[in-house]
Amino acid sequence: MNTELIYTSILFFLGVIILFVHMLINKPTPIYYITIATKPHPVLTKIEEFCHTNSEEVVILGLEENRSIGWSGKGNFGIKLREVHKYINRPELSDSDIILFSDAYDVALVGNLQEIKRRYLTFNKPIVFGAEKACHPDKDRAPQYGITMGAEFPYLNSGLFIGRVWALRQCMALYKYKDDDDDQRFWTSAYFKNRRLIELDHHARLFLNCAFVDINDIDYNSHKRLITYSKTQTHPLMVHANGHDKSFLHQFIGRWNEPAKE
Repeated sequence: MNTELIYTSILFFLGVIILFVHMLINKPTPIYYITIATKPHPVLTKIEEFCHTNSEEVVILGLEENRSIGWSGKGNFGIKLREVHKYINRPELSDSDIILFSDAYDVALVGNLQEIKRRYLTFNKPIVFGAEKACHPDKDRAPQYGITMGAEFPYLNSGLFIGRVWALRQCMALYKYKDDDDDQRFWTSAYFKNRRLIELDHHARLFLNCAFVDINDIDYNSHKRLITYSKTQTHPLMVHANGHDKSFLHQFIGRWNEPAKE
């Protein structure tokens, strides 16, 4: 074979290898959005529609259960923990992949997944939980937080969180399924044990939990598709009507999911 041809072939294959390595190094980190739902729900449908509008997907886990959970059931939040645990341990997931979780029946999205990912990457720890004004379900654990002065939302809420697969696996390494588990109690304990891994969104930079929030402090600009929480002057990308009362979410969910106006 011609020496020049061999040399050219070697350079070609080296170029392919270098290009492949470059693509691997610069490959965007995937983000996967999951939620837990045992039955269809109009709010869940809105979430699906919003994701579809942005050519994105929400993975719905738990539909095979076909029973009520949470406030409409018997407080059997353990299904949420079980499904998250199963999902993050899927072998096809890489340690560096990002998992976004939200509740299914009381959440509205404002930003798409790439916007949410970019906002998440401005935090300092591999897992970020939304935070709220009340210490639930165990009020006596409030002193354990050692709250920073001026935190608008001092306490962990488990209805919205995002994190790297490796960090979530570490937090759930000893998890064992129990149907009547409380997911917020579980994640609160995980936070106290793993503060180096978990950060709380004290000022609603990414997640806004609305229990005990005055609805008049939330402004939606449909022209820019932008929510502003006036108390912190932040622009959260996901909103959660946590607690028993979901009425105000239903007043606004259509507006929150409408596209930006030209």
